[in-house]
Amino acid sequence: MTANKTNKNFLLFISIIFCCCSSEIWHSDFKDFSNGWKSSDSVTFSFNKIPNSKGSIFLNLRNDNNYPFSNIFLISTLLKDGVELSSDTLEYTMADKSGRFLGKGFGNVKESLFYWKEDISFSSDSEYSVILRHAMRKSQNESGMKILPGIISIGISIMPNR
Repeated sequence: MTANKTNKNFLLFISIIFCCCSSEIWHSDFKDFSNGWKSSDSVTFSFNKIPNSKGSIFLNLRNDNNYPFSNIFLISTLLKDGVELSSDTLEYTMADKSGRFLGKGFGNVKESLFYWKEDISFSSDSEYSVILRHAMRKSQNESGMKILPGIISIGISIMPNR
């Protein structure tokens, strides 16, 4: 079995475990990257058929040992029926002080679940979109990184408030 096929099987296995072991999830989706996350690749997740209820949005990030940083900056935008509700620049910690990646997983792949929004009043009649892009750059460099290595996939999960 090739390394790429093994990686995909592993990610499928982790996704199944994540979905089966978690509480109710209204929507979940991922975008995979074959050779890192290009700065030109903004990722859009669209969803509807969410219950008329309050919920939360989480970001799921999978990285491997090729990720060169201890944090990540993301620009995240939420749209409802094509109208921007919010846009945030987010920073999340990816590694502890010793450089060991946080998150869960086996081998060199780690999956982190990051909280983004809570208490969003969803409407089952509306179309929602979440647009994500990375905002990483090397220290003392004004331009962003064209390719962010070590990012395997990014996703969202929409869940009811607890």
